[in-house]
Amino acid sequence: MYMGEIHLDKTELLNLASRITEGAASDEEIRRYNVIYRYFQQAEAIPLETEQANLLGEQMIEKINYQLFPPRSVNIRSWITRIAASVILICSIGLGFYFLNGSQKDSTEQLAVVPGGNKAILTLANGKRVILDTAHGIISKEEDMAISNAPDGIISYEKLQSILNGNELEYNAIETPRGGTYRINLSDGTKVWLNSASKLRYPVAYSKRERVVELEGEAYFEVAKDRSKPFKVKSKGQVIEVLGTHFNVNGYEDEPFIKTTLLEGSIMVSTAKNKLVLKPMEQSINKNGELSGQQMADVDEALAWKNGYFQFDDENLESVMRQISRWYDVEVVFVGKPSNKKFNGIISRSKGIKTALEIMQATGNVSFKMEGRKLIVKT
Repeated sequence: MYMGEIHLDKTELLNLASRITEGAASDEEIRRYNVIYRYFQQAEAIPLETEQANLLGEQMIEKINYQLFPPRSVNIRSWITRIAASVILICSIGLGFYFLNGSQKDSTEQLAVVPGGNKAILTLANGKRVILDTAHGIISKEEDMAISNAPDGIISYEKLQSILNGNELEYNAIETPRGGTYRINLSDGTKVWLNSASKLRYPVAYSKRERVVELEGEAYFEVAKDRSKPFKVKSKGQVIEVLGTHFNVNGYEDEPFIKTTLLEGSIMVSTAKNKLVLKPMEQSINKNGELSGQQMADVDEALAWKNGYFQFDDENLESVMRQISRWYDVEVVFVGKPSNKKFNGIISRSKGIKTALEIMQATGNVSFKMEGRKLIVKT
């Protein structure tokens, strides 16, 4: 049922719902929320099944606001359910609303695909490979560096000698599988968060002139300041040069371009074709070696993976499924015509794949079926 056009502030609505579920809302906040609730109640909303209601309530308590809708659509389908004495509302701003009974059955039931976690393999300079999710404590000593691995997924290099006297560098490499993440504290104090299906190659101890690492996939860097030795990240045909800063690089082989997002400091991104200097909150796009810049980048989206979420902002279905595939380690197969649907919203990465698929499927725009570790997407 079409409910007409209303205008709400998304941030205010999310904050109201969160404060109510946490028991922190004032009488005025509860009154305002109930006004919104009664408006939607008058539209003869179809209640969701108990399992779906519990799912939405849990997501709201986690402060997850998820919205999914097809592009170029004036009428947005949304779902609403009663949680305790109030309604948790998931909506889009300034557009018409529909109610949808999202009780599609069987397609995502009995899924045992769990989310990723702290998993990685470290390759030492001598070629030895160490499975980090089972080896803890000091796992090796190289170039007077003690390499230790903590149970919470952090590998560290303790400085016993920070600069090599010889000319030849010895390298380690850490690689996360699909469904794995890991954090590395490099010998200079730089911190690196490695996303799933990614690899970082780096020297055990740096040279006297520069600090160079090589990245495949995605990582977030907090680079220790050292003006005498620039820090460089080589990734998929581009080089990022910094002195000390915070930034994220997304350079997966299956993505159409490399995105470099700067949070703090200043960096220079260069390819064989051109160079670009980024300031905080800016992003560079490397498409086929040609760099372009974007001001006021969506930093929350770029760092969502590091903070434990998927965040989609006008993301196409294929891009969404690439992220799902890497994190849950599943093969994605599309059935049907190519889709131009766009998705917006946030989902916790700590939940199983069933949660993510149920949320997306509730839009009625896409359906899923699991066959082992194969995810069939029907559009």
